[in-house]
Amino acid sequence: MIKSLSEIAQVTMGQSPKSEFYNSNNNGLPFLQGRTTFGDKYPTFDTWTTSWNKEAFSGDILFTVRAPVGDLNIANCKIAIGRGLAAIHPTNVNNKYLYYLLLSNKSKFVNTSSGTIFDSINKNALESIKLNVHDSTIQNHIVNTIGSVDDLIENYNKQVAKLQEIGCKIIDMINDNNESNLMADIVKFEKGYEIGSKKYYSDLKEQSIHYIRVGDLLNISNTFVDKEDKLKYCNNNDILVAFDGAPGRNNIGLSGAYSSGIYKLVCDEKYKGLIYFEINSKMNQSIIKDHSQGTTILHASKSINYLEYAVFDENDLYYFNSIFNQIISLKNKIYLLNSIKENLLNKYFTNQ
Repeated sequence: MIKSLSEIAQVTMGQSPKSEFYNSNNNGLPFLQGRTTFGDKYPTFDTWTTSWNKEAFSGDILFTVRAPVGDLNIANCKIAIGRGLAAIHPTNVNNKYLYYLLLSNKSKFVNTSSGTIFDSINKNALESIKLNVHDSTIQNHIVNTIGSVDDLIENYNKQVAKLQEIGCKIIDMINDNNESNLMADIVKFEKGYEIGSKKYYSDLKEQSIHYIRVGDLLNISNTFVDKEDKLKYCNNNDILVAFDGAPGRNNIGLSGAYSSGIYKLVCDEKYKGLIYFEINSKMNQSIIKDHSQGTTILHASKSINYLEYAVFDENDLYYFNSIFNQIISLKNKIYLLNSIKENLLNKYFTNQ
Protein backbone atom coordinates (compact mmCIF):
# COMPACT_ATOMS: atom_id res chain seq x y z
CA MET A 1 0.00 0.00 0.00
CA ILE A 2 1.37 3.42 -0.98
CA LYS A 3 1.75 5.77 1.99
CA SER A 4 3.63 8.96 2.71
CA LEU A 5 6.28 8.80 5.42
CA SER A 6 4.15 11.07 7.63
CA GLU A 7 1.42 8.39 7.68
CA ILE A 8 3.70 5.77 9.22
CA ALA A 9 6.18 7.80 11.27
CA GLN A 10 6.87 11.04 13.12
CA VAL A 11 9.82 13.12 11.96
CA THR A 12 11.89 15.27 14.34
CA MET A 13 14.46 17.51 12.69
CA GLY A 14 17.66 18.02 14.66
CA GLN A 15 18.86 21.31 16.12
CA SER A 16 22.45 21.88 17.19
CA PRO A 17 23.27 23.22 20.65
CA LYS A 18 26.12 25.69 21.10
CA SER A 19 29.55 24.08 20.95
CA GLU A 20 30.36 25.39 24.44
CA PHE A 21 28.12 22.63 25.82
CA TYR A 22 30.04 19.82 24.04
CA ASN A 23 32.38 17.46 25.87
CA SER A 24 34.13 14.14 25.35
CA ASN A 25 33.82 12.70 28.88
CA ASN A 26 30.28 11.25 28.85
CA ASN A 27 28.72 14.29 30.51
CA GLY A 28 25.07 14.76 29.45
CA LEU A 29 23.54 13.05 26.41
CA PRO A 30 25.53 11.49 23.57
CA PHE A 31 25.39 13.92 20.65
CA LEU A 32 25.36 13.35 16.90
CA GLN A 33 25.67 16.18 14.41
CA GLY A 34 25.56 13.89 11.38
CA ARG A 35 26.81 10.54 10.10
CA THR A 36 30.42 10.87 11.25
CA THR A 37 30.24 8.06 13.81
CA PHE A 38 27.58 5.93 12.11
CA GLY A 39 28.34 2.22 12.21
CA ASP A 40 26.99 -0.68 10.13
CA LYS A 41 23.66 -0.32 11.92
CA TYR A 42 24.20 1.52 15.22
CA PRO A 43 26.25 4.65 15.96
CA THR A 44 29.15 5.10 18.34
CA PHE A 45 29.82 8.35 20.16
CA ASP A 46 32.77 10.66 20.68
CA THR A 47 30.82 13.78 21.75
CA TRP A 48 28.31 14.51 24.51
CA THR A 49 26.34 17.67 25.30
CA THR A 50 24.93 19.09 28.52
CA SER A 51 22.36 21.20 26.64
CA TRP A 52 20.15 20.08 23.76
CA ASN A 53 16.88 20.88 22.00
CA LYS A 54 16.04 17.81 19.91
CA GLU A 55 16.27 14.11 20.79
CA ALA A 56 16.14 10.69 19.20
CA PHE A 57 14.96 7.81 21.36
CA SER A 58 16.15 4.21 21.37
CA GLY A 59 14.76 2.45 18.29
CA ASP A 60 14.27 5.64 16.28
CA ILE A 61 15.77 5.79 12.80
CA LEU A 62 18.62 8.29 12.49
CA PHE A 63 18.43 9.85 9.02
CA THR A 64 20.97 12.26 7.53
CA VAL A 65 19.24 15.31 6.04
CA ARG A 66 22.28 17.11 4.65
CA ALA A 67 25.58 16.31 2.97
CA PRO A 68 24.82 13.48 2.25
CA VAL A 69 21.09 12.84 2.38
CA GLY A 70 19.66 9.45 3.29
CA ASP A 71 22.31 7.63 5.31
CA LEU A 72 20.77 5.57 8.13
CA ASN A 73 21.44 4.15 11.56
CA ILE A 74 19.24 3.05 14.43
CA ALA A 75 19.45 4.89 17.76
CA ASN A 76 20.65 2.48 20.46
CA CYS A 77 19.92 4.91 23.31
CA LYS A 78 18.54 8.41 23.87
CA ILE A 79 20.60 10.80 21.72
CA ALA A 80 20.76 14.57 21.24
CA ILE A 81 20.64 15.27 17.50
CA GLY A 82 22.08 18.20 15.55
CA ARG A 83 20.97 19.87 12.33
CA GLY A 84 22.49 17.20 10.09
CA LEU A 85 20.05 14.55 11.35
CA ALA A 86 16.37 13.76 11.67
CA ALA A 87 14.91 11.21 14.08
CA ILE A 88 12.17 9.12 12.47
CA HIS A 89 9.90 7.43 15.00
CA PRO A 90 7.63 4.66 13.63
CA THR A 91 3.93 4.98 14.49
CA ASN A 92 2.21 2.38 12.30
CA VAL A 93 5.03 0.02 11.29
CA ASN A 94 7.68 -2.17 12.90
CA ASN A 95 10.75 0.00 13.62
CA LYS A 96 13.22 -2.43 12.03
CA TYR A 97 10.94 -2.77 9.01
CA LEU A 98 10.95 1.02 8.71
CA TYR A 99 14.76 0.96 8.78
CA TYR A 100 14.88 -1.55 5.89
CA LEU A 101 12.15 0.32 4.01
CA LEU A 102 14.04 3.62 4.20
CA LEU A 103 17.34 1.92 3.40
CA SER A 104 15.85 0.49 0.22
CA ASN A 105 14.37 3.81 -0.86
CA LYS A 106 17.42 6.01 -0.35
CA SER A 107 17.41 7.08 -4.00
CA LYS A 108 13.96 8.67 -3.55
CA PHE A 109 15.26 10.90 -0.77
CA VAL A 110 18.45 11.75 -2.65
CA ASN A 111 16.45 12.70 -5.76
CA THR A 112 14.20 14.95 -3.65
CA SER A 113 17.12 16.74 -2.00
CA SER A 114 18.22 20.19 -3.09
CA GLY A 115 21.00 22.68 -2.48
CA THR A 116 23.72 24.55 -4.34
CA ILE A 117 26.81 23.57 -2.32
CA PHE A 118 25.47 20.85 -0.02
CA ASP A 119 22.49 18.60 -0.71
CA SER A 120 19.78 18.75 1.94
CA ILE A 121 16.16 17.77 2.48
CA ASN A 122 13.61 19.63 4.62
CA LYS A 123 10.92 18.20 6.86
CA ASN A 124 8.05 18.68 4.40
CA ALA A 125 9.89 16.97 1.58
CA LEU A 126 10.94 14.14 3.88
CA GLU A 127 7.43 13.54 5.22
CA SER A 128 5.91 13.69 1.73
CA ILE A 129 7.98 10.86 0.25
CA LYS A 130 5.70 8.07 -0.98
CA LEU A 131 6.62 4.54 0.09
CA ASN A 132 5.17 1.15 -0.75
CA VAL A 133 4.44 -0.39 2.67
CA HIS A 134 3.90 -4.14 3.16
CA ASP A 135 1.17 -5.52 5.39
CA SER A 136 2.12 -6.49 8.97
CA THR A 137 2.59 -10.21 8.22
CA ILE A 138 5.10 -9.54 5.45
CA GLN A 139 6.75 -6.85 7.55
CA ASN A 140 7.48 -9.41 10.25
CA HIS A 141 8.78 -11.91 7.68
CA ILE A 142 11.15 -9.29 6.22
CA VAL A 143 12.41 -8.27 9.68
CA ASN A 144 13.01 -11.88 10.70
CA THR A 145 14.81 -12.76 7.45
CA ILE A 146 17.03 -9.72 6.98
CA GLY A 147 17.36 -9.36 10.75
CA SER A 148 18.99 -12.80 10.91
CA VAL A 149 21.67 -11.60 8.50
CA ASP A 150 22.13 -8.42 10.54
CA ASP A 151 22.54 -10.53 13.69
CA LEU A 152 25.40 -12.44 12.06
CA ILE A 153 27.02 -9.19 10.94
CA GLU A 154 26.78 -7.80 14.47
CA ASN A 155 28.31 -10.99 15.89
CA TYR A 156 31.29 -10.80 13.51
CA ASN A 157 31.73 -7.12 14.30
CA LYS A 158 31.98 -7.98 18.00
CA GLN A 159 34.66 -10.57 17.22
CA VAL A 160 36.57 -7.97 15.19
CA ALA A 161 36.35 -5.50 18.07
CA LYS A 162 37.69 -8.07 20.53
CA LEU A 163 40.66 -8.97 18.29
CA GLN A 164 41.43 -5.28 17.80
CA GLU A 165 41.31 -4.76 21.55
CA ILE A 166 43.77 -7.62 22.12
CA GLY A 167 46.21 -6.36 19.49
CA CYS A 168 46.07 -2.77 20.75
CA LYS A 169 46.61 -3.74 24.39
CA ILE A 170 49.70 -5.73 23.44
CA ILE A 171 51.09 -2.96 21.23
CA ASP A 172 50.55 -0.32 23.94
CA MET A 173 52.42 -2.45 26.48
CA ILE A 174 55.36 -3.06 24.11
CA ASN A 175 55.52 0.58 22.96
CA ASP A 176 56.27 1.54 26.56
CA ASN A 177 59.31 -0.73 26.65
CA ASN A 178 60.75 -0.95 23.12
CA GLU A 179 62.86 1.39 21.04
CA SER A 180 60.89 3.29 18.38
CA ASN A 181 61.57 4.39 14.82
CA LEU A 182 59.69 6.74 12.52
CA MET A 183 56.84 5.01 10.69
CA ALA A 184 57.59 6.96 7.52
CA ASP A 185 60.82 4.94 7.19
CA ILE A 186 58.85 1.80 6.27
CA VAL A 187 55.43 3.17 5.25
CA LYS A 188 54.35 5.16 2.20
CA PHE A 189 51.29 7.38 2.77
CA GLU A 190 49.14 7.61 -0.37
CA LYS A 191 46.53 10.37 -0.25
CA GLY A 192 43.09 9.79 -1.78
CA TYR A 193 41.37 11.81 -4.47
CA GLU A 194 38.38 14.07 -3.85
CA ILE A 195 35.37 13.84 -6.16
CA GLY A 196 32.45 16.27 -6.04
CA SER A 197 29.25 15.16 -4.32
CA LYS A 198 27.31 15.76 -7.53
CA LYS A 199 29.05 12.64 -8.88
CA TYR A 200 27.80 10.45 -6.01
CA TYR A 201 24.90 8.07 -6.44
CA SER A 202 23.30 5.55 -4.11
CA ASP A 203 22.77 2.49 -6.32
CA LEU A 204 25.45 0.14 -7.62
CA LYS A 205 25.69 0.37 -11.39
CA GLU A 206 27.87 -1.19 -14.05
CA GLN A 207 31.38 0.33 -14.08
CA SER A 208 30.86 1.89 -10.64
CA ILE A 209 32.66 1.43 -7.36
CA HIS A 210 32.24 2.21 -3.66
CA TYR A 211 33.52 5.67 -2.72
CA ILE A 212 34.93 5.81 0.81
CA ARG A 213 34.83 9.08 2.74
CA VAL A 214 36.00 9.74 6.28
CA GLY A 215 32.58 8.87 7.69
CA ASP A 216 32.61 5.57 5.79
CA LEU A 217 35.66 4.32 7.69
CA LEU A 218 33.28 3.04 10.36
CA ASN A 219 31.16 0.99 7.98
CA ILE A 220 30.68 -0.08 4.37
CA SER A 221 30.12 2.86 2.04
CA ASN A 222 26.70 3.16 0.41
CA THR A 223 28.00 5.81 -1.98
CA PHE A 224 29.08 4.87 -5.49
CA VAL A 225 30.98 6.72 -8.22
CA ASP A 226 32.02 5.92 -11.76
CA LYS A 227 35.50 4.45 -12.13
CA GLU A 228 38.07 7.01 -13.28
CA ASP A 229 41.84 6.86 -13.79
CA LYS A 230 42.45 9.75 -11.38
CA LEU A 231 40.75 8.01 -8.45
CA LYS A 232 42.85 6.34 -5.77
CA TYR A 233 41.88 2.74 -5.09
CA CYS A 234 42.20 0.36 -2.14
CA ASN A 235 41.66 -3.34 -1.51
CA ASN A 236 40.17 -5.02 1.55
CA ASN A 237 43.55 -5.70 3.21
CA ASP A 238 44.75 -2.11 2.86
CA ILE A 239 44.99 0.13 5.94
CA LEU A 240 43.05 3.39 5.50
CA VAL A 241 43.60 6.29 7.91
CA ALA A 242 41.87 9.67 8.04
CA PHE A 243 44.09 12.71 8.54
CA ASP A 244 41.36 15.27 7.78
CA GLY A 245 37.90 15.58 9.31
CA ALA A 246 38.33 12.89 11.97
CA PRO A 247 42.12 12.49 12.33
CA GLY A 248 43.22 9.03 13.43
CA ARG A 249 40.07 7.19 12.40
CA ASN A 250 41.02 4.10 10.44
CA ASN A 251 39.82 0.77 9.14
CA ILE A 252 40.63 -2.30 7.05
CA GLY A 253 38.38 -4.58 5.04
CA LEU A 254 37.09 -1.82 2.76
CA SER A 255 37.57 -1.75 -1.01
CA GLY A 256 36.86 0.87 -3.63
CA ALA A 257 38.09 4.44 -4.16
CA TYR A 258 38.93 6.69 -1.23
CA SER A 259 38.64 10.45 -0.71
CA SER A 260 41.35 13.05 -0.10
CA GLY A 261 40.86 13.13 3.67
CA ILE A 262 42.08 9.52 3.77
CA TYR A 263 45.54 8.04 3.24
CA LYS A 264 46.36 4.44 2.32
CA LEU A 265 49.32 3.05 4.28
CA VAL A 266 51.54 1.02 1.97
CA CYS A 267 54.28 -1.16 3.45
CA ASP A 268 55.94 -4.56 3.15
CA GLU A 269 53.41 -7.30 3.94
CA LYS A 270 55.45 -8.47 6.93
CA TYR A 271 54.83 -5.12 8.66
CA LYS A 272 51.11 -4.85 7.94
CA GLY A 273 49.79 -6.23 11.23
CA LEU A 274 52.31 -4.24 13.23
CA ILE A 275 51.46 -0.97 11.43
CA TYR A 276 47.72 -1.54 11.79
CA PHE A 277 47.94 -1.90 15.55
CA GLU A 278 50.53 0.88 15.81
CA ILE A 279 48.21 3.34 14.06
CA ASN A 280 45.58 2.43 16.67
CA SER A 281 48.02 2.65 19.60
CA LYS A 282 47.68 5.24 22.34
CA MET A 283 51.08 6.61 21.35
CA ASN A 284 50.23 7.33 17.71
CA GLN A 285 46.64 8.39 18.32
CA SER A 286 48.05 10.95 20.77
CA ILE A 287 50.61 12.11 18.16
CA ILE A 288 47.82 12.60 15.60
CA LYS A 289 45.70 14.50 18.10
CA ASP A 290 48.60 16.74 19.15
CA HIS A 291 49.27 17.70 15.52
CA SER A 292 45.63 18.31 14.57
CA GLN A 293 44.80 21.85 13.52
CA GLY A 294 41.59 23.65 12.60
CA THR A 295 38.30 24.64 14.18
CA THR A 296 35.41 23.36 12.05
CA ILE A 297 37.40 20.68 10.20
CA LEU A 298 40.52 19.19 11.77
CA HIS A 299 43.64 18.56 9.67
CA ALA A 300 46.49 16.36 10.85
CA SER A 301 48.53 15.45 7.75
CA LYS A 302 51.68 16.90 9.36
CA SER A 303 51.45 14.20 12.03
CA ILE A 304 52.58 11.67 9.39
CA ASN A 305 56.15 12.89 9.94
CA TYR A 306 55.99 12.07 13.67
CA LEU A 307 54.24 8.68 13.78
CA GLU A 308 56.35 5.90 15.29
CA TYR A 309 56.60 2.13 15.44
CA ALA A 310 58.32 -0.11 17.93
CA VAL A 311 61.16 -2.39 16.86
CA PHE A 312 60.14 -6.06 16.97
CA ASP A 313 61.72 -9.36 16.05
CA GLU A 314 60.31 -11.64 13.32
CA ASN A 315 58.23 -13.70 15.77
CA ASP A 316 56.45 -10.59 17.02
CA LEU A 317 55.71 -9.50 13.46
CA TYR A 318 54.25 -12.92 12.68
CA TYR A 319 52.03 -12.72 15.77
CA PHE A 320 50.58 -9.33 14.82
CA ASN A 321 50.03 -10.48 11.24
CA SER A 322 48.10 -13.51 12.46
CA ILE A 323 45.66 -11.29 14.38
CA PHE A 324 45.48 -8.88 11.44
CA ASN A 325 44.66 -11.72 9.05
CA GLN A 326 41.94 -13.05 11.36
CA ILE A 327 40.34 -9.59 11.34
CA ILE A 328 40.54 -9.45 7.53
CA SER A 329 38.89 -12.89 7.34
CA LEU A 330 36.01 -11.70 9.55
CA LYS A 331 35.73 -8.48 7.52
CA ASN A 332 35.38 -10.57 4.35
CA LYS A 333 32.53 -12.51 5.95
CA ILE A 334 30.86 -9.23 6.92
CA TYR A 335 31.26 -7.97 3.34
CA LEU A 336 29.62 -11.12 1.94
CA LEU A 337 26.78 -10.90 4.45
CA ASN A 338 26.19 -7.28 3.47
CA SER A 339 25.94 -8.45 -0.15
CA ILE A 340 23.33 -11.01 0.90
CA LYS A 341 21.50 -8.29 2.82
CA GLU A 342 21.54 -6.01 -0.22
CA ASN A 343 20.13 -8.79 -2.39
CA LEU A 344 17.34 -9.45 0.12
CA LEU A 345 16.49 -5.75 0.26
CA ASN A 346 16.24 -5.74 -3.54
CA LYS A 347 14.09 -8.88 -3.45
CA TYR A 348 11.58 -7.45 -0.99
CA PHE A 349 11.52 -3.79 -1.92
CA THR A 350 12.37 -3.43 -5.63
CA ASN A 351 9.33 -3.41 -7.91
CA GLN A 352 7.13 -4.67 -5.09
